[in-house]
Amino acid sequence: MTAKEMIQINNERRKQLNEENKKYYENMLVYLRLSSIPEKKTEELLLEMLDHLLIAQQEGRSAEDVFGMDPEAYCKEVVQSIGKQSLFSFKRYAFVFSIGLYIVFFIDGIFRLIIYPLLNLFIDLHPVKGFSVDYFFTPIFMCLVFDIMLLLIRESTFKKFSVRVLLGYVFPIMIAYCLPLILYFFLKDVLPVIPLPAWASLLIGILLWVMHKMVFKHVDIF
Repeated sequence: MTAKEMIQINNERRKQLNEENKKYYENMLVYLRLSSIPEKKTEELLLEMLDHLLIAQQEGRSAEDVFGMDPEAYCKEVVQSIGKQSLFSFKRYAFVFSIGLYIVFFIDGIFRLIIYPLLNLFIDLHPVKGFSVDYFFTPIFMCLVFDIMLLLIRESTFKKFSVRVLLGYVFPIMIAYCLPLILYFFLKDVLPVIPLPAWASLLIGILLWVMHKMVFKHVDIF
């Protein structure tokens, strides 16, 4: 059975849980899926845990009776029992990097073809000479920020909603914006500009998007 098939089974069986058990279990589900455990092993564990919980629920017992009062500690113990896993995933980094790459080319093309001429009607702007090399920082930092986001979302899974939003989304997004801006400020006079026409930049972005869809269509990223 593949990981995707197990996810579908999990989604169906989870509907049988009552609200209290469902909330308890889904927090553990998020934590384990964002851990370093391989995807298939994670889904096997989650299905096994769900089956135990469904049996317990039929017997009138709660998730706390099955897994304990501290689900976070239980999940950490499960992850540790699997053994230390590699945090590096070439497929995941390639996936995120390719997204960032076609985005920067696409946005550069749209900006120079449409947005820049419109703004120039109202504001006297400096001419854009081509595709700036510093744009390549974006896909690189997207890989870094993506891993940080996964880590923070996992570690804040059992915290209050406001803490989850702050750590899992606001903080990584701030990093994603601030680091490239800081680098651009210090390197803007050093990095070259590729004399690439706007239409060519847009075309490259579209081609990279098509390639991304083709390459990662049947690839398990996590």
